[in-house]
Amino acid sequence: MSAGARHAHLPTAMLLRLAWRNLWRHRRRTLITLASIAFGFGLAILFIGIGDGGHNSMVRNAISLGEGHLTVQPPDHLVAPANHKYLADGERIERTLDRLDIEGHVDPRISLQVLASTARNSVPAGLEGLDPVTDHRTAILSPRLVAGIWLERDDARGIVIGDGMASRLEADIGTRVVLMAGDQTGNSQAQLGRVRGIFDSGVDELDNFLVLADISLARHFLVGEGAEAEQKPVTRFAVFLDDPDAMATWKPRVAEALADEPVAVLDWQEMMPQLVQFILIDDAGNYVFLLLILVMVIFGILNTVLMSVLERTREFGLLRALGLGRGHLLLLVFCESLLLSLLAVAAGWLIGGGVHLWFSHHGLNLEALMGGSTAMMGTFMDPVIRTELSTERVIQLTAIVFGATMGSGIYPAVKASRVTPVEALRT
Repeated sequence: MSAGARHAHLPTAMLLRLAWRNLWRHRRRTLITLASIAFGFGLAILFIGIGDGGHNSMVRNAISLGEGHLTVQPPDHLVAPANHKYLADGERIERTLDRLDIEGHVDPRISLQVLASTARNSVPAGLEGLDPVTDHRTAILSPRLVAGIWLERDDARGIVIGDGMASRLEADIGTRVVLMAGDQTGNSQAQLGRVRGIFDSGVDELDNFLVLADISLARHFLVGEGAEAEQKPVTRFAVFLDDPDAMATWKPRVAEALADEPVAVLDWQEMMPQLVQFILIDDAGNYVFLLLILVMVIFGILNTVLMSVLERTREFGLLRALGLGRGHLLLLVFCESLLLSLLAVAAGWLIGGGVHLWFSHHGLNLEALMGGSTAMMGTFMDPVIRTELSTERVIQLTAIVFGATMGSGIYPAVKASRVTPVEALRT
């Protein structure tokens, strides 16, 4: 077998060794390319990590202030809310949920549309009847009281309102508030409440609209709609899970257990579609930034590998003359791109990962940048946002950058494989 034939079948280890040596022929150029890619990749990790951290913060707070990870309510209540749509036998449904041993807790609630009136003003409001001791909203809103005290269980007349609602009603602690609602027959029913406390959640939609009361007060309105008080009617059950990632597991289990009941089991995405759309749009903006980073990565790799190919045209011609096939020449240059891609991803995660670890621990204070308020879309972000990157996001970012860098080496590799020995040796 001739020498040319032997060289036509270079082992993979030799191809990688040659590619590594070729990559470091121009050490400064390679280092500059790696540095630029690593810096850009690090910025992308920071921005996407901050974005994910902010979104996750909004979702956690929305779930806590809202209706939980899962919500059990009348089937058409989400599309067309009305006071006459309720779960008549709330006690039976609650027993069924208790038998499931859900890893979390279940809050029975009554949500109604009412007119709140004082001697000075009247405004539309959302009455929320709950257990003031165990309900999840207690842990969120009771520390945010700016006046008065929190509700006590079985307080038949006590209510807690937001500071926006208090301002609109011109109400203070002890003010009597008439809660009025029409029933399905067109008649009006009313209950008298007395302000026990005023809170400031930081979310205008809640502060201006929400009235909290013990569930027994709100249940009077359902009895006026024809419900039986002994069956403990409610309008919904809010299910809060200890492990949010288990939502996909618990949703079908709850739905199966309540298959014989006239209920709908919805997750938080279905309950808050506007928040989901906002996150998708904001994520799209982050990926536009990542796209700009990828353009820089592609041109950096393309410049480094293509310049290396053009400088070695004579060398490639000699290899071809010695019998190295086009395929092996293409593989040689492609191996250079592979090694450069691996180095780029490693350097990127070294810088980006370090930045992510720092901000995940110390966080970034966004409150001053957002004018002192982090409320939006009916929820709020924590004042200090910490970067968050899931395993899926890490794999996704790595695959995108690695794929972009590998793809940018295709053209130089093809160009090198098309070198003809005679023309190359003349250069």
